[in-house]
Amino acid sequence: MAAQIKDARNEAQDRRPILIDRIDGIDSDVLCATILPNEDGFISINDDKSIRIWLKRETGKYWPSVCHYTDRVPTCLFHQPDSRRLFIGLDSGNILEYAVGEDYNKITLIKQYQAHTGRVTYVHNSVEHDWILSASKDKYFTFHSTENGQRVGSHSIGGVATCLVFDTGSKHCFVGDDNGKIAFLKLTDGGCEFKALLNRHESSISCLAWDADRKFLFSGSFDKTIICWDIGGQKGITYDLEGHHERIQRVIFIGNTHQLVSGSEDSFIVVWDMDAKRIENPEWRESDVCEYCKKPFIWNLKGMWEQKTVGKRQHHCRRCGAAICDDCSKSRVSIPILGHEFEVRICCECGPKITSAEKTPLAQFYDSKHSILDMSFDEKRKYLLTVGLDRVIKIWDMNSIIA
Repeated sequence: MAAQIKDARNEAQDRRPILIDRIDGIDSDVLCATILPNEDGFISINDDKSIRIWLKRETGKYWPSVCHYTDRVPTCLFHQPDSRRLFIGLDSGNILEYAVGEDYNKITLIKQYQAHTGRVTYVHNSVEHDWILSASKDKYFTFHSTENGQRVGSHSIGGVATCLVFDTGSKHCFVGDDNGKIAFLKLTDGGCEFKALLNRHESSISCLAWDADRKFLFSGSFDKTIICWDIGGQKGITYDLEGHHERIQRVIFIGNTHQLVSGSEDSFIVVWDMDAKRIENPEWRESDVCEYCKKPFIWNLKGMWEQKTVGKRQHHCRRCGAAICDDCSKSRVSIPILGHEFEVRICCECGPKITSAEKTPLAQFYDSKHSILDMSFDEKRKYLLTVGLDRVIKIWDMNSIIA
């Protein structure tokens, strides 16, 4: 009997997330949520000032076992399952610390931090250092001691601080802002030290993720792109990841498989292979004339006068960076090795040179059927939770993909 040979590419396309739970009929907007590890449940915060712990009942339906109301609108949350602590940022600038009951049937307020003067946009707890880290609309990053509640340090950000990620081992913290910049900080028991400013995005930083092994930083932005920053290499190398049509809301790095999961308002969940070989995008060259046909660009008045012609609009080849006109860049092709999963403009010289290896897809796309506002991942069970702008929460089994 002849052996049957399966096409690995078709097999990959057949692997899809399995929707295992859908929670709808929620009576207010869900701002964010986090899945409970090893439990059929999750914690959400809503714009009606509620904190809810949802557990799956014997009927197969999810119902809140806790519905606790705060004085101000909760804006972000961080759940620390090991210590059973729940941290909630408020639009007043304060952070509330709760103890979560073992059966998830109650939460008890144990501490309040007067962290900021504006809305808290992100909160993170480091158990190893007994710190609570936060970013705020007041344009500050701060961190406090969870032992005594006192402020340890702070740093003024150039714009609204939107998100952060912390590396426990090195004590490095990265804080994104609404200007598209990322502040690179070193935290100590005596405060924080500014190290560098990362600046390549064209719009607000919405989310950050960290690969602790390879020291890669991933930043998602409202400019619809993700950038991978090679922090550990210390050579300023970056890799672009372009696979969304709308604002990116969340990126999650999965360390044991070296995959990055991104969610966007375009409703797509994208899983990126970060073990694959990737190449930096070329620098865009500048010129007063098209590098191939030598026609002047629209600002080149002297060239237009000399050639007695109307100026051309300048474009750039995404493969080599050449400054070109539209007539010399009619080809469109995806170049995943450069991060372009969609078709992009290339010049007339690069068209015949591009190889099949350059065009091999390095990401998988799945339509969640709702505009994604937030995501959470349970790495042990490989369950992904998505929060939609439609007031719907979905839980997906990702075992066939995250492997």
